[in-house]
Amino acid sequence: MTPLSPSPSVDLAARAPADGRWTPRLVLLLIALAWPTQLLAAGGILGANATAGVAQAFHTTQVAWFGLTLTLVSVLLTPFVIKLGDLYGKKRVMLAMTALGALGEAVAALAGSFWLVLAGRAIAGFYGPFGALSFAAVRDVFPPRLVKPASGIMGSSVGLVALFSPFLAGWLVDNWGYRGVLWFLAAATAAAFTLIALLVPETPRHASGSGFDWLGGLVLGGGLTSVVYAVGQGQYWGWSDTRTLGWLAVGAVALIAFFFVERSSAHPILDLAVLRRRPVALALTAGGLAQTVAFTMPGLAILLALYPHIPGVSAGLGWTAHHNAVVSVSWNLVMFGTGLLVSRLLRQVDARRLWCAGLAVMAVGYTLVGFFHGDELELILTSSVANVGAGVVVAGAPALVVGVVSRDEQGLGSGMLNMLVSLFGALLTAGAYAVLASDSTVVEGTAFYLDTGYSWIFWLGALVTLVALLLSLFIPPLHDPAEEEAPAGTPSA
Repeated sequence: MTPLSPSPSVDLAARAPADGRWTPRLVLLLIALAWPTQLLAAGGILGANATAGVAQAFHTTQVAWFGLTLTLVSVLLTPFVIKLGDLYGKKRVMLAMTALGALGEAVAALAGSFWLVLAGRAIAGFYGPFGALSFAAVRDVFPPRLVKPASGIMGSSVGLVALFSPFLAGWLVDNWGYRGVLWFLAAATAAAFTLIALLVPETPRHASGSGFDWLGGLVLGGGLTSVVYAVGQGQYWGWSDTRTLGWLAVGAVALIAFFFVERSSAHPILDLAVLRRRPVALALTAGGLAQTVAFTMPGLAILLALYPHIPGVSAGLGWTAHHNAVVSVSWNLVMFGTGLLVSRLLRQVDARRLWCAGLAVMAVGYTLVGFFHGDELELILTSSVANVGAGVVVAGAPALVVGVVSRDEQGLGSGMLNMLVSLFGALLTAGAYAVLASDSTVVEGTAFYLDTGYSWIFWLGALVTLVALLLSLFIPPLHDPAEEEAPAGTPSA
């Protein structure tokens, strides 16, 4: 093994104030990591607003692939990204991911055919697993006392994204159509590349040896991708359709085979011994479920806001996209403010207590949304309650993972959380649409949803949150990274 040169991240930790105070350099470093991380959330909102324009421009009935292609590539690549970050340093991998992301969005923006748009989105999907590295990088480049607050701020900044993205999407689509959205994403991703290159130091390598388990990565990524694909298409094919069942079976077989492949691999792509530890398994599962609710429910609520209000046919509110953006400012500010407060409290308060309290509030909030969502005032009040809990979740989930894994295991923990959110998100979205479809009216080939269906999707979110809360009650005391000493040198590889 050849010793590596000292990592800049080590110098950064050594020069940081002993009391863990923020410095201008650390603030810039946080921005450099938060910008590309939350650009993924912004891209989801912007892409959703561009979908109708893509369908009309290319006269396609397969427009669901505009978003699904990026998701599938992201899920497939996540296991590889986790391992490559540990082997070669996270900065190098993040630079490659952002470069491909910018290139893919530019290809999609220039495309003259729908299939070339999808090819561009597939390339852009290489940027999708960025969150698997960015939260892990926080632990490598920040002083131990600031790891939990920095992770919390990065997570809670999704509230700002949700606040401004709908307005940005409307401006881009209204003035430049779907291509304006894609060009913005290409430029913003290129800016992320620049921030990382200039401000983020290289991280230590947390794996040794030159072996790489390509077979294990393909089996795991392929299995997860098959499940996500089946769930995404199941609402169109039908849940009993042979295609849906076939893809689910392929995914299940691949995931079972993965465990046998890893047991025989000299260089496993994921350390199953870490994932089998009870604290790790509980924290990842609870964190994945809770973040899925926090990220997915607001998107489903857009259906309620934008669908027309036709008595006896459609129970939507009939708002414009701009009106929905204006009204949603209230609860998105609540999420962001709560997340910032929690980020500060994580240094003094047991993260498990904050986490469980947040889950309880989010469950109560979405239960209330299910009952009261008939106008602006009801939605503002009930969604604000839900987003108090969601603010705790988005800020607390990274701290939860930090508390159950070591520094060398952080990439694995963050990556697995990222994968679970993608998987659970696909399952929750499919379940919500199935619930809506069971209480719908079809008029001239278009499904319109009645009020009972909308109520049940919010109650479904509350139920999933309660499951996460139940699992969280069994998480043992968390390790505090502030008790770690800054590394004296970079590990050997």
